[in-house]
Amino acid sequence: MILSRFWYVALAILLGVAAFTLMLAAQMYNRAGLRAMSDSLAADSSAVGWYLKDDARNRSSALIPMALSPELRTQLGKATGEGKIPREVISEAQKALKKLASEVPPDLAFDALRAVDANGRVIAAVGVVNDLPIEEGDLGGYPVVADALHGWIRDDAWVSKGRIYRVVTRPVEAEVNGEPVGAVVGIKIVDDRFAQGVSKRTGAAVGFYADGARVASWAPEGFDKANLDQITQDLKQLDTNEDYKEKGRSEPRVIGEHLGVVYARMPGEAWDLGAGYAVGRLAVSVSTPLDFLNKADDTDKKNVSLIFVIAAIVLLAAAGMVFSYLEHTQPMATFGKEAIRMAKGEVDVLAPSKFRGAYKKIASDINDGIDKIAAKGGAPRRAADLEQVLGPIPAAPTMSAFAVPGPGETSSQAITVPGAAAAPAPKPLPKALPKPKPRPGSTTADPVESVPEPESAAAPPPPPLPKAAAADAAPAAADEGEVDELTEWQKVYEEFVAMKQQCGEQTAGMTFEKFKSTLQRNKDALVQRHGVTRVKFTVYAKEGKAALKASPVTK
Repeated sequence: MILSRFWYVALAILLGVAAFTLMLAAQMYNRAGLRAMSDSLAADSSAVGWYLKDDARNRSSALIPMALSPELRTQLGKATGEGKIPREVISEAQKALKKLASEVPPDLAFDALRAVDANGRVIAAVGVVNDLPIEEGDLGGYPVVADALHGWIRDDAWVSKGRIYRVVTRPVEAEVNGEPVGAVVGIKIVDDRFAQGVSKRTGAAVGFYADGARVASWAPEGFDKANLDQITQDLKQLDTNEDYKEKGRSEPRVIGEHLGVVYARMPGEAWDLGAGYAVGRLAVSVSTPLDFLNKADDTDKKNVSLIFVIAAIVLLAAAGMVFSYLEHTQPMATFGKEAIRMAKGEVDVLAPSKFRGAYKKIASDINDGIDKIAAKGGAPRRAADLEQVLGPIPAAPTMSAFAVPGPGETSSQAITVPGAAAAPAPKPLPKALPKPKPRPGSTTADPVESVPEPESAAAPPPPPLPKAAAADAAPAAADEGEVDELTEWQKVYEEFVAMKQQCGEQTAGMTFEKFKSTLQRNKDALVQRHGVTRVKFTVYAKEGKAALKASPVTK
């Protein structure tokens, strides 16, 4: 399972690196988006400021026909010299101003026009502005009107009752470069329609605010102008913004989740009254790495190398399948085959040497479980073949004192002594001599001569032990033999463990009890097969692994 585990670790590392890369890319993308948004906001704010100045100049130019109108100039001149303005002067001035207002281009049209005499009194009026107290008042007190009465062309922004008014003035002179006899005042309300014109010309989302509230806003297509409502909450923070207080324009600020804004004061009287405008843009950002898929268009997707992506997927999948086959499918199939053989009775135990990894430990545990069941009185089992448990064992070499009897041989036939001459075969006994023919005339037969068979000299039997002594000697001899064999097996166990450690094999979980059980089963098998009383086990190394060799002892 090592390869699979390394593969899982490698996949986890790859996924971690991919996730980290995507998150890092998302952060870099968002940071680049914020930087681009800040640059765009600064440009938008400047564009709106330039537009307002240009709009003031254009509207001031729209007042030129009124300032040069002879009818209006005459009526303003008459009103200037009178203490009380005659009705016919007001009526004629009203007609002239109304006619001139209708000639103003639609994109420069005013919401209200006022004509004032040299004293600042309103002589004629077109349009009504309900929230601006100028209907019956004297406009000479407004700086923008006072400057016009002194011959200057001016523009300003007024704030009244939560509304913003764009105001332009132009002097009306009795003659060219002469003294002004009055002035013309053009008023434009800053509402959503005005904001729409600003947004259309500049391409910016713009909102105008006064008295801490938004009074007008508009945004290009794709931008919800409701987002600009968020500036109302952020306006309270402008009191502590040094750039806004000193320079009249704030640095780019991010409010809400992705809305960036820049605030700018409107010039003129509105500056001191806290009126101004804000331009906004939505930062192009991704909330999650997967959001890249939503942001990407068809062109981006076409530029991705699909061949590389497919090749990487196929390669990773193939490697995973190979590792799974080598470390799961194949070992499981081998384990299943051995289990079927064991179920059919072809083998009595599982051979751990045929398995790898965890399956070797499972096979060993199954064998131990079967041994414990048998020890508790379970079903009898045949003695296990040593080769099934420990792997193939090489043929036993000729020993110095004996060799393992082969099939069909007895122990006496297999005993050999190296270096000694073979004993000559015993001569066959001579046959009985033929009976001699009787001599002529003799009536008595000769005695039959025969070669006596050799008698084997038997050793005198040892004197019998007393009954009590014989009874005590038998168990003592058995215990001594068992203790000697157990001591010998303990030594073999220690040599076997040392050999496994020398070969670099693991010895965890290996105990003397398991080892002794294995030796006992194989001893029983060899004793039954060869009819011997003892089996000697020898430790040796085979192909870099520790192994055991069993040799029957005939004496």
